[in-house]
Amino acid sequence: MTEKKFLTLITPAGAERLANAAVTGAPVAIAAMAVGDGGGLLSLPDLTRVGLVREQYRAELNKLVIADADASVIEAEMIMPPQIGGFWLRELALYADDGECIAVGNMPETYKPLLVEGSGRFQVIRVQLKVSSTADVALIADPSVMIPTVEDVHKLEAVVKDYTDNQLSAHEQSRSHPDATLTEKGFTQLSSATNSDSEALAATPAAIKKAIAAAVRESWELSNPVGISIFFFANVDPNARWPWSKWEYTGEGRTVRIAKRDGSNVGQTGGSDTTTISRANLPAEKISVNGTAHDTDLGTKRTKAAGAHVHHGTPQRNSNYELGGNNRVFFDPYAEGDTDEAGEHDHEMDLGPHGHNVTGETDALGSGQAVSIVESHVLQMCWHRIA
Repeated sequence: MTEKKFLTLITPAGAERLANAAVTGAPVAIAAMAVGDGGGLLSLPDLTRVGLVREQYRAELNKLVIADADASVIEAEMIMPPQIGGFWLRELALYADDGECIAVGNMPETYKPLLVEGSGRFQVIRVQLKVSSTADVALIADPSVMIPTVEDVHKLEAVVKDYTDNQLSAHEQSRSHPDATLTEKGFTQLSSATNSDSEALAATPAAIKKAIAAAVRESWELSNPVGISIFFFANVDPNARWPWSKWEYTGEGRTVRIAKRDGSNVGQTGGSDTTTISRANLPAEKISVNGTAHDTDLGTKRTKAAGAHVHHGTPQRNSNYELGGNNRVFFDPYAEGDTDEAGEHDHEMDLGPHGHNVTGETDALGSGQAVSIVESHVLQMCWHRIA
């Protein structure tokens, strides 16, 4: 028969404690596990030593459970985190809660690396120990202190799945459940109605979708009633975006003025981007234009010869007034008369310098072109809803 290469032995102190536990009923509390490198050599456990050859790491157990109840086998587990390592694992030991060594053993050689070496892992060390009775050992009963391994999770997953499958199978065969209420769980009947006030029916996804769509549509209608105007800073056609409604373009190149409060002139158009200023638009002021031409010396001029004629402008003769002297002449100095008639003759007249009053108008000041009255602006699209 081949001799075992790897084994775990209970120390004399451990055997004494287990025997005392069987008598007193106070179980032995195994609390920690230690690992070592065996001093560089793999050897069989030595019960003459209390502890390991060269301990490298010690920690509290992750779990201590019954591995085989019929054979009275317990299993202790310790987990080494990735930041612990840089040494070989060849030996292990279990310790009571007061630090006394309960069991020692060896294990297959394995290297526990450090993260700084470029590799790191969680190392799970498990050891099974056969005792006279599992009742003599205090097991770790609180699962909150345990870190489940992948193997544990897979086992638990299989157990949960089997339990769930069995429960679902039984549930499928039974319909003896009460109806659900607002305060109690139970069966619920589905409904696709979107206008129901029932507190006993459950809405289907289709009903919820329709209800949401109706609520969105109602909200949109409240925000966009017929008659509203909307501006867009892009080329947007609301007839295409909201096909259930009808929109009309307000017009190109228009500005918006506020209509009457009673709405009687809504939609009326008017105005122009340009205007031509006429005389009627100018201020009602008069501009005086007058003056005198410069004096011009016309010199002496001779008239054209004319037929026999008299000249007016002398004192009237044959009057009641008499000029005394040797020549008695009667004339009226207060009335004009004519000279004696003379034959055809001309006259020389001295005109001298004189001027004339001047009136008139200036040349046209402009060409009558239209004036732009468009203010600084930014163009946007404007639609109003008509249906």
